[in-house]
Amino acid sequence: MNIGLGYSCQACSLQAGQEAAHLAKQLQQQPELILAFCNHHLNPHDVYLGIRAVLGEQVPIIGGSAIGIIGNDFVLTDGPAVVVAALRSDQLRCHYASSKALFKDPRRAGTELGDQLNQVAAPGCLVLLYDSIKHPASKQTPAVLNPSNLLLQGLAESQLTVPTVIGAGLLGDHRFQSCWQFTGFEVSQQQALGLLLAGPLQSHTTVLHNCRPVSDTEYTISSIHGQFLYQLDNQPAVQVIDQALGNTEWRQSAPVRNVCLGRRLSEPGSEQPQYINRLISGLLPEQDGLILFEDDYQVGDKVLLMHRESATSADHAQTQIKALLTDIQQNGQTPLFALYINCGGRTEKGQLDEQAETREIQRQLTAAGIPLLGFYTGVEIAPIQGQARGLDWSGVLTIICRAN
Repeated sequence: MNIGLGYSCQACSLQAGQEAAHLAKQLQQQPELILAFCNHHLNPHDVYLGIRAVLGEQVPIIGGSAIGIIGNDFVLTDGPAVVVAALRSDQLRCHYASSKALFKDPRRAGTELGDQLNQVAAPGCLVLLYDSIKHPASKQTPAVLNPSNLLLQGLAESQLTVPTVIGAGLLGDHRFQSCWQFTGFEVSQQQALGLLLAGPLQSHTTVLHNCRPVSDTEYTISSIHGQFLYQLDNQPAVQVIDQALGNTEWRQSAPVRNVCLGRRLSEPGSEQPQYINRLISGLLPEQDGLILFEDDYQVGDKVLLMHRESATSADHAQTQIKALLTDIQQNGQTPLFALYINCGGRTEKGQLDEQAETREIQRQLTAAGIPLLGFYTGVEIAPIQGQARGLDWSGVLTIICRAN
């Protein structure tokens, strides 16, 4: 595997794309795949043209909007930022497919992606990318989102079978404005895209969220409409959280910092409980309900109030990444590169030391000689308990290896 990584902070979008592509152009041969992500300070069309000017017209460019970008020696979340990765391998085979059905029917979009990629008959690691934003937010109304659960349900109902599905609901800023995708040879919106990395490869994934329940109290959702949650235990949801935290300060930020809702996926008392966390994007205008980042909760679901333990995030990351690298070594596999998909909510100013986890990932992967490409997004997708699931407030680290 040969991989070149480059990034740019240029304010001119065209120049930013060119500079990042020049830095990524370390390969002696033409790359087979280009991965690229940029934030809302840059024009994606001009970034695309800048990359094309350097790396040519024949290679697909996959990626799109990101709140921030990450590499082995940089984390950029403020100001203009673009990252470009150029990949080539005699063994790696890249196949991709896209669907325009996301806006009207996310479930059908997932099925279309799976059925298209099933035709190549090449199992591997699937990277799923889609626009998080269906209708952008305005001063009067919150954003309407494309649901990850329906997209993943459609993918599961398709003919495609792959060992690992990871991915992201793309997001370009914290204001929940429209985002963009690089879909091979176009710059598009409202699409779902599947990138299948095939060949003699193995992928190893760990989920880092470091969220813990505020207490053992489980609340039953008693009133909800889509992503708008009104009542827990037949009480106003906002007041329930006020009482649990003993203050109203949490209401002041959007998205809400350090507090989210979680659904337990394993029984209490198990050795490693797993939670599906949902970011609280903010409060409804009258403060009579919560705006969740996903719409997959239903009446009768039981949820816990979760809080971030940022002070211990580096320690947890150190343990999980060390275990991941040990597993790779024991299996006799060669790491090729790492993809790190991180929650954009973690970049909000005023957070506790959210960068500690990222710095630990950078430290261990750089010491192991593993190239790292990362970006901040809206939804993170990872396999949990044998099923691909959309997550919030989490980091998903995947290391792609050659099976020796």
